[in-house]
Amino acid sequence: MLGFMPLFRPSPDRSGSDRAAPDMPAGSLATDGAALVGDFVRHGGRRLGAAVGLMLAGGILEGVGLALLVPIFSLLAPQTGGRWRAMVVETLASVGLVTQLEQLAAVLIAFCLLVGVRAIVLSTRDWLVSDLTLGFVDHRRLMVVTDLSHARWSSLARLQHARIAHILSSEITRLAFACSVLLQIMAAGIMLVVQAILMILLSPVVALVVIGFALLGLVVLVPLSRRAGAVGRSSARFAFRIAGETAHFLGGLKIAVAHDMADAFVAQIGEEGTKLRAQLALQQRFQSRVAIASATIASLAGAMMIFAAVLLDIPTVTLLAALVVLVRMSGPVRSLQQSVQQLFGVLPAFTALRDLKADLGATVPVTTGAGAQAVRHGTIRFERVTFRYPGAAAPVFEGLDLAIAAGELVGLSGASGTGKTSFVDLLTGLLEPSQGRIVIGEGDHSQALGPAILSGWRRRLAYVAQDSYLINDSIRCNLTWGSDVRPDPDLWHALAQAGAAGMVGAMPQGLDTQMDDRGTRLSGGERQRIALARALLRDPGLLILDEATNAIDVGAEQVLIANLRRALPQATILIIAHREETLRACDRVILLEAAQTTAA
Repeated sequence: MLGFMPLFRPSPDRSGSDRAAPDMPAGSLATDGAALVGDFVRHGGRRLGAAVGLMLAGGILEGVGLALLVPIFSLLAPQTGGRWRAMVVETLASVGLVTQLEQLAAVLIAFCLLVGVRAIVLSTRDWLVSDLTLGFVDHRRLMVVTDLSHARWSSLARLQHARIAHILSSEITRLAFACSVLLQIMAAGIMLVVQAILMILLSPVVALVVIGFALLGLVVLVPLSRRAGAVGRSSARFAFRIAGETAHFLGGLKIAVAHDMADAFVAQIGEEGTKLRAQLALQQRFQSRVAIASATIASLAGAMMIFAAVLLDIPTVTLLAALVVLVRMSGPVRSLQQSVQQLFGVLPAFTALRDLKADLGATVPVTTGAGAQAVRHGTIRFERVTFRYPGAAAPVFEGLDLAIAAGELVGLSGASGTGKTSFVDLLTGLLEPSQGRIVIGEGDHSQALGPAILSGWRRRLAYVAQDSYLINDSIRCNLTWGSDVRPDPDLWHALAQAGAAGMVGAMPQGLDTQMDDRGTRLSGGERQRIALARALLRDPGLLILDEATNAIDVGAEQVLIANLRRALPQATILIIAHREETLRACDRVILLEAAQTTAA
């Protein structure tokens, strides 16, 4: 069962030791980066290969386009062309282009066509990259939800709801940015390789100067990237705390307003927001330092190129072409530097997903689909069931033996902490007995509750909690949530049995009336009646009411229980209650007393 989260809780260790916060990397940044690349490559498959091919094609076309600048400059400035001009003129003359105007026109047309083809290639690349990124993020989001839905209840119960919400919203968005940055790094790297090869072909000496300064830039980039990773983890931690405090406040909004605690909440959020802003400002400062270093190194590289060209008597055409290539290289270099820094900053988002998967542990081995076994309705027997929570000194139940007959209305009572919730969780398969077993049915048709029948068993039960779960949708959608679509007469019949038909019928839009978040427009008793009607529509073999009628007055509750028995004559009904009037309506009562059970 889902419990209430405290409105305010003690602040976690500010050093980041809170395991729930997403600032605890599963390994080094390099390890997480490699894991992200591996996951992305496996998911992208051939389509990622096609994207890389388009990146390579774009880089080659860029290089060829830059190479065409050499004949263009040679034809525009004959006196500075040197051997390049002689080679260009001779080549063009061999295909019938003799005059300077014809030769220049041919080269310019080729250049324009090349630019057009490159634009088409890059457009296709960008579309494919975007599709790959969005697909990978959807895949990871679905993986998180799947892991949550198949995790053991003991693991789920320990998780903070705010942590899950933060991962499925903020961290997933950051993961999308991480994938985009990863592809930018690939594109920039390919472009730089092609441009470096072109630079070597133009002039090995000039290329050596450029490569030397590029290595200098790498030396500057590495420590800044590491700092960016640390800042990214801190930013994620403070963003998580803001999300967590907001969830706590909204979870107890009524109490917060009634107790005039809103100012304390605002102050707490303001404190975390100030810390987050400081981290983001620090991240921007790192980016500014990288930009300053890049501009300085690029200007030094250009100056050294010119100095080397004059010193070594490199032709002017070659120098001009090399300078253009250097200018073109500055874009990919800047993109590569910023992208690497940004990647290290958002890698904690991927770390948060990996940590969540590790915390969830092994999934419950439930057989679903065609392989799932059907479950026959019958007696429910606890046979020598012992259950102990991990790390607990004493068991909740020890050697529990009891039977609940099919069609029986049984009450379950006991003081807080005697195991009522654990009993229900065992019965629904959320928890597994430490020893013993739970058996459904009689004789040759009996089945032990386990992975093979768990899916079929859950389809045969309905569970209604004290805090009725309603979604922010119409009453119709709330009634059919978790079951097949039913015609309106069936919905009205279920509402009538739950005593809610008059209430819903009085609403202007009837079944199409929109509910507020968690049904706050309705009273507690009205919400419980809607939840009971939804349970009836499942036509369950086992109906579990966990304090599900405590907001309904005693007289109306007795009528409701009678309606439930008539509506489900063959079903077993288990009512968890403290109210004596409720328990007196049961065929018998199971009283839990600190690992002991007695029949009353």
